[in-house]
Amino acid sequence: MTHLTKYCTSLIGAFGVIMSPLLAGAPRVTSIAELKDLQGEIQKVVRAAQPACVALTSNSTGSWGSGVVVSEEGIILTAAHVVQGVKEVVVIFPDGSEASAEVLGANRTKDTAMLRIREADEYPYVELGDSDQLEVGSFLVAMGHAGGYDALRKPPVRFGRLVSKNVGGYFSSDCTLIGGDSGGPIFDIEGKLVGINSSIGEDRKANNHAGLSALKADWKRLEAGETWGSLSSNQLANNDSPILGVTIVGVTRQGVLLGEIVPGGPAQRAGIKARDVILKVDGQQVSDGGQLLIELNKFRPGQSVKLVILRGSRVIELESTLARRGDLYKQ
Repeated sequence: MTHLTKYCTSLIGAFGVIMSPLLAGAPRVTSIAELKDLQGEIQKVVRAAQPACVALTSNSTGSWGSGVVVSEEGIILTAAHVVQGVKEVVVIFPDGSEASAEVLGANRTKDTAMLRIREADEYPYVELGDSDQLEVGSFLVAMGHAGGYDALRKPPVRFGRLVSKNVGGYFSSDCTLIGGDSGGPIFDIEGKLVGINSSIGEDRKANNHAGLSALKADWKRLEAGETWGSLSSNQLANNDSPILGVTIVGVTRQGVLLGEIVPGGPAQRAGIKARDVILKVDGQQVSDGGQLLIELNKFRPGQSVKLVILRGSRVIELESTLARRGDLYKQ
C-alpha cells in the first residue's frame, strides 16, 4: 500500500462513512477500491501539473515563493505578496532549469499577480478551471515549493477538500501548506487550476486561496501591467482592524520581509526598521504576508503584541501597541 493510499484510507473515517455535517453531500470514499480510484485521479493531476509548478525567487530581496505557468509562452500566476516590491524574479522549474520573468501586474486586494518569462520557449503549462463551480467538500490538490526550491525533490503535493467559500473570490481548504507554498497552484480533481495559494492558517490546515474565477475578471488589466489595490485591504482588513504600519515586500526562508515603515505608526514607535524580517507574532511563526495579517487580526487596536525580528544576523524581541487602521490611514 502506498503512502497516498494509507492517507486516503484515513479519509474513510474522516469524510466517508462518518462524514462531518459540513461536508454532507460532498463526494464520499467508502471502500479501498474507491480509494485506489481516487489515488489514480490524484496521480494524473500530479503528472500533468507538476512540471508547471515553479519556484520564484528575487535576487534583490532573497525572498522565495511559488507560481504556476498557465500558457505555453510563459505567463505565470502567483500571489501578489510574493512579488511585492520587485520587478523581476528568477523562475526555477522542478527539473532545475531556470529563466527570468518580469512582473506584469498585480491586484493586491485579491493577492494575485501575473508574470511573463522573458526567454522565448515552449513551456509546460496547466489548464485553467472555474473556482465558482467548486462546492464545499470538493477534492483539491495543492502544490508549491515549500521552503523554497529544493533540487532533491519535486514540488510537494497536498491533498484535501474545500472547506468554505469566502468574500472577494477567496476559498479555504484543508490542504496542508507551509512557507514557500504561497503563490503556488491548487487544482480540482480533474487537474484544472482553480486557485492560487494566498495565506496559510495557524495550524497549516486552514488556508486561503485566491479563486481563479475572480482572477480571470482581472486578466486583461494584469496582462497590461496594471497594479492596484492594497494587500492590507483584503478580506481580513477594515477600518477597525489592528495594524502595525508596515509594507510587506516579500518573504525569506525565515519570515516576512518589511519595506517602508509608516512614520509615526506602531512599528516605527517600537523600533522596527525597513529590511527587518518578522519571524514571530506573539510566539507564532509567520511565513508570509497573509499569515502575518491573520496573526495580527487576533488582536484589537490598542493591545500590545510581542514580535521577534531578524535584523541582519541579530534576533531582536520587541513589543508594539497596535493602532486602528482607520486612525493610521485617515482618508
